Amino acid sequence: YVYHLKMSKTAPAEVDLQEKFKEEAKDPAMIAYLKSLGIDPDYVAPKDDDRRVVVQEFSIVFKDHDTPQTLKIATQDDVKNAKKTALVVKEGADFRVRVTFRVQHNVVLGLQLSNTMSKLGKKLDSSTEMLGTYPPSNEFASVDIPRVGWVEAPSGALLRGEYKSKMKFTDDDKAEHLVFEYTLKISKDWAK
Repeated sequence: YVYHLKMSKTAPAEVDLQEKFKEEAKDPAMIAYLKSLGIDPDYVAPKDDDRRVVVQEFSIVFKDHDTPQTLKIATQDDVKNAKKTALVVKEGADFRVRVTFRVQHNVVLGLQLSNTMSKLGKKLDSSTEMLGTYPPSNEFASVDIPRVGWVEAPSGALLRGEYKSKMKFTDDDKAEHLVFEYTLKISKDWAK
């Protein structure tokens, strides 16, 4: 026998987590399972903020330099100001990106970060990093990229200068949670 499955392109209906805990209140195994997934039975979603993913800040942290370069991006004003602010990286420095965020209202499946970088109008690099699946939480989480090791900043006179970047946070349901632009400046020395 050959079975043909019709694949739906729509996401399944969302489950209200508080309701799920109420429904399963008499099943300790199910409650333990939900908690093992990181789902907090006491989580209460904010009523004044309908965003599913709240990105608090985007930072560049360095292996051999104590002062990170950080953009606050928690509000729309922060996002607008990010475009005007250059994050300075000393040429040849080892660094990684740190994203601090939280999920609200419901589980976000397959949260990912995409970054496109260009210089003088020419696209130089585009990458996507899977951050994972996250339940709603009142606490912010931080993820470093790369998770292991460091990235070496380019060096040399031809590679110094400003790089325009566009970062996008999406998920497996193709929801776009945040898009912002920023400037990365490769410099001969650290920011003052």
